[in-house]
Amino acid sequence: MVKGTMFSGESKNIESKVSLPDKSEKYVKTIVAFANTQGGKLIVGVDDKNHQVIGVENDILFQTMDAIATAVSDSCMPQIIPDIEPQTVEGKTIIIVSVEAGKNRPYYLKSKGKENGTYIRVAGTSRQTFPEKIKELEMEGARISWDELTCVGYTVTEEATEKLCQDIEVFRKKAGMSEYSVKKE
Repeated sequence: MVKGTMFSGESKNIESKVSLPDKSEKYVKTIVAFANTQGGKLIVGVDDKNHQVIGVENDILFQTMDAIATAVSDSCMPQIIPDIEPQTVEGKTIIIVSVEAGKNRPYYLKSKGKENGTYIRVAGTSRQTFPEKIKELEMEGARISWDELTCVGYTVTEEATEKLCQDIEVFRKKAGMSEYSVKKE
């Protein structure tokens, strides 16, 4: 593990905790935020203020790892399956919880529901999302882009259709593609 990368401070993909907070919601919302954005790592046993490796006591290491797995499993919808592993750094054992960017977005805290329990990662913080962002995450989860949506109530004129066909022909020529007559059909 490269100490400079993992322990240089919190970022969009890194969150550090000296120890596991008593209330699991404090760190599970970070797991949700990672799943809703680009993924990330929660590191337990590192001071987020001075980046010092504190470690997790060996006698509670596996109990702490199990507690994380249980909290994530019991608190998140849809299910998030993080990779939870111990690692030795500077002779001390830390826990690294790796979360992949999720495919079934939006992920949220069951206890708060989708509207109030959906989080995203912004810089080094986990932020509750607005309804518009939840809709965007739903589209990502359904693998739909805005470009694929039908625009209901928008009338398409004959002139607009002809202009689009001409623009496509011009683009094809500029791109060095073979000439091809683009028609409305």
